[in-house]
Amino acid sequence: MASLYDLHRALFPTARPVGAAELSHERAEREVGWVRVLKPRVPAFDALETGDLAIIAGPALAVVAPGRSQVDELAVALARARIPAVLLVEGDSGTDALVALGEAATSAGLTALQVGRMDPVALERSVIGFLVNRRAELDRRAADLESHLARFALLGRGLDMQAATIGSFLGRAVVIEGRRGDPIAVHAPADVPSAAAAVARYLARPTGTAALRVAIPAPAGEPGAGGRLVLLGDEAPNELERIAADRIVAVLALELARDAAVRQARDETRRGEPLPAEGPPWVVMLASQVATDGPDDIAVREATRAEIRLLVSPRRLVLRGSSESLELRLVAAAPPDDPGALATAERLASFLHRTVAVSRPFIEPSVRPAAEAAARATLEAADALVEPPLVARAARLPAYLLVGNIRSLPNGARQAQELLDPILVGRPEVQRERLDTLRAVLGSPSLNEAAARLGVHRNTVAYRVARLEELADWDLADPDLRFALELAIRVVQNAQT
Repeated sequence: MASLYDLHRALFPTARPVGAAELSHERAEREVGWVRVLKPRVPAFDALETGDLAIIAGPALAVVAPGRSQVDELAVALARARIPAVLLVEGDSGTDALVALGEAATSAGLTALQVGRMDPVALERSVIGFLVNRRAELDRRAADLESHLARFALLGRGLDMQAATIGSFLGRAVVIEGRRGDPIAVHAPADVPSAAAAVARYLARPTGTAALRVAIPAPAGEPGAGGRLVLLGDEAPNELERIAADRIVAVLALELARDAAVRQARDETRRGEPLPAEGPPWVVMLASQVATDGPDDIAVREATRAEIRLLVSPRRLVLRGSSESLELRLVAAAPPDDPGALATAERLASFLHRTVAVSRPFIEPSVRPAAEAAARATLEAADALVEPPLVARAARLPAYLLVGNIRSLPNGARQAQELLDPILVGRPEVQRERLDTLRAVLGSPSLNEAAARLGVHRNTVAYRVARLEELADWDLADPDLRFALELAIRVVQNAQT
């Protein structure tokens, strides 16, 4: 047998508890004796006993429980079996049913974990392997990770892809450092809420506390280490992470050596990737690459890069990477009248129609990798917001993280709903109008600006505000109430995403 905590950390680390920020200690320590997978038929389980971990995939659930009543009956049956947890696995269909089952299961006192797309059968085999021979299963999973990294290395995907693969596999923020301790590749998995904050702490103090640091060997004949693999986060490393880290550093050593050779060749032939001539200071800008899911995806990206080169003078803007990169990466010179290059970032964001993250200005060229990592963490934090800003500034990363984690407030969704309930009456379009008005008023310094945002006359806004105050017995001049209302709106928006 094994605890639910051990299985969670080793086999499905990115799974998130439904209706809770994290697993409680009592629930995490529940023993798992075996595993059962829901089949798209009746009976849905071959057997179900106390101690069984139930794996339920969306497509199978849509067949077994097509309606809410069947979902509720299934939740009751699972609760009666006194299983330690139910693992909800996303698929091509059944998303609504999974959400309904997660709510019903938590209401029935069950522990429900939501995980992204995975093969339920492969997951079942991993759980069985872990229960039967824990060390062998951990070795097998570490070997799988090593195989993935080796394949990406052969394809020349680079250290960014290696870091992303390791981070997604282990469910942790990951940094690959060079020989001098400089962060060469940083990745914070989007489905791990604490990852972005861990990256922010690392960037603020790279030599601070990390969960695990493993030396990456230097090429033969060279003294010292070639770099370090750093796992970030407050949680101590588990057995899988230690085994996997020891196995993959050899692959990372080869990738670091190739990366260093490529950079040296570029330095010799093109003097590296130059920074804009009009700097310093410079800033790094990042935006996500948009996939078109078509054969011309690379061609579309190349066309976008060509248009960006025409948008700003090459003396003031340099494109990094290639059309195959995961992000659109740029370095811009900051003019004297705009030391943060925010005007350039706004122009770029308007052209791309998506969020652009901007690092703090820097003067020394050697700071560029750290500035790029800070911009990447900022972009990931901003993308997690319900309404991401057009330009996300690295200087405001703590604010983005704070707002993005509002959904983790204890009982936050219920309290927010109760606060807004007095105005959420009537037809849906009337409710939307009231929320839009309230949002505009709270986010504007005056009724005139709120009216401009809403596209209506100032008197109309004044009338609506009076109506809101009458319905809910509010005084929108009260700063404490305004703060609580703005918080409530964000919580409700997060709950709807």
